[in-house]
Amino acid sequence: MLRLALGMMICVVLFAGCSLYRVDSKDASSDFFPPKSSPDQVLCLEKVDKPYDVIGIVRITTGGMVPREEVVTKMRYEAAILGADAIMDIVSDREPLRVNYTAKAIVFK
Repeated sequence: MLRLALGMMICVVLFAGCSLYRVDSKDASSDFFPPKSSPDQVLCLEKVDKPYDVIGIVRITTGGMVPREEVVTKMRYEAAILGADAIMDIVSDREPLRVNYTAKAIVFK
């Protein structure tokens, strides 16, 4: 009985860890940009065909089972806090138990 309880506790801890996010951002500009009121104001672009400045880098680390759309939503939220107009150049780096995502937070000139 003790083994069963211990095994269940270990499984709960392992699976709970896979669903957690670690969100981080780093300013790349000394200029101030007012935060957006909603992440819906931040676009996710693959290609940008107008002038822009990179104002920060957004990083998210999560478990490997999280859908990319969910990660992009969290990245847009973090970019909105930085005051970005869009995120671009999303790169993923898969490790055995997690995935690291990075993106550039940009503002249009």
